[in-house]
Amino acid sequence: MTRHTPSKRSAHELKRLVEAAVEAACDLKGRGLWFCVEEVLASGQPTERLTVWATLHFMPTDHPFCCGEPECHLGLRKRRQDINDHVRRAMKLRQVVSVEFGNVSANYHDGIRFTSISQS
Repeated sequence: MTRHTPSKRSAHELKRLVEAAVEAACDLKGRGLWFCVEEVLASGQPTERLTVWATLHFMPTDHPFCCGEPECHLGLRKRRQDINDHVRRAMKLRQVVSVEFGNVSANYHDGIRFTSISQS
């Protein structure tokens, strides 16, 4: 397998494509969540796999979040195929492109709230 580190311009483009794919597949618009790719590593020629490290930003909203876990709000495992397909189409490729998520960390901005769970 060929490892390929994209140039600055293509790395930026790949970040943008993955961010758009996650925003669409995870329906983030208007939910107070911002998915920001920090780093992307492309493998294969043409690209077969993208490994992504990202941060999910929790922004202040009128409604509290249930928790601060990125996977709870993104559901990347169950939406993986939609993300892969979105990226593949955006790259204008016919072969399968697999988007793998290394680490998705969380950043909690001032003013966010979480629902409190009362225990009986």
